[in-house]
Amino acid sequence: MGPDDLDLNREDPPPPADRPVLAGAAAPPAASRGWLIAALIVLAIAIGGVARWWTMQPDQTVAETPAAAPAPATPTDVPIEPEVTLPPLEDMDPFLRALLGALSARPELARWLATDGLIQQMAMVVDRVSRGVTPARQLGTLSPGTDIEIAGRGRAREISQASFRRYDGLAETLAAADPAAVATAYRTIRPRLNEAYQNQGHPGADVDVAVQQALDLLIATPVPEPPVRVVEGRGATWNYADPELEALSPVQKQLLRLGPENQARVIEALKQIRQQLQP
Repeated sequence: MGPDDLDLNREDPPPPADRPVLAGAAAPPAASRGWLIAALIVLAIAIGGVARWWTMQPDQTVAETPAAAPAPATPTDVPIEPEVTLPPLEDMDPFLRALLGALSARPELARWLATDGLIQQMAMVVDRVSRGVTPARQLGTLSPGTDIEIAGRGRAREISQASFRRYDGLAETLAAADPAAVATAYRTIRPRLNEAYQNQGHPGADVDVAVQQALDLLIATPVPEPPVRVVEGRGATWNYADPELEALSPVQKQLLRLGPENQARVIEALKQIRQQLQP
């Protein structure tokens, strides 16, 4: 297990072991590091990107309501959503590649778009995160490309600020997403996402429930006071020194890797998205 995995207790077999990387040392490329937040960003860009795409269509069809006397607008009014015809599940890859490729230049997104089964991967992320499980091996293409750095000596070790800075751009991307647009677009692609989710061993289930569980779990992750201290575990692993942090689910422990500042920004963005998704 690699040092960036922080004893994540994966369901899948771990990758070959490597040694801890100390601050100032050269960090080897990571095969499947940092998938979680990159996956969340991909999901946010995907569903938020659909909403932005609507604004670029000059002949977009919008559902119309029957003629009636105008009523004063209230905060509870449900906005009219554009009608978007989604391809069949098996044809969603070209649809998403064409849509997302023009909306973001992030290298993580480009690597992900080169893979197959994009909507199925989104469903897998929702499924596993909702259960506190990490799909690290399946989403290795979303790696940030560098390994974790640990500063300090002896038992006075902590995750370096340089490690946290790897996630600045991803946290900023999610924090800048329009929660209302994300929620509206999610409801648009939901039929295909729900279909993919049901095909992954959840016949008759509702992906909305899994999304709510995933958001609740991530939002409940405590934001630690810096520095985030670690201790060396068995083999080439690092464990969180705080027993309460180490006792968190694997997916929550990976969220901690963003660092307190980025983690707080991401959690706030997820709270706003959750609020917009509530009926």
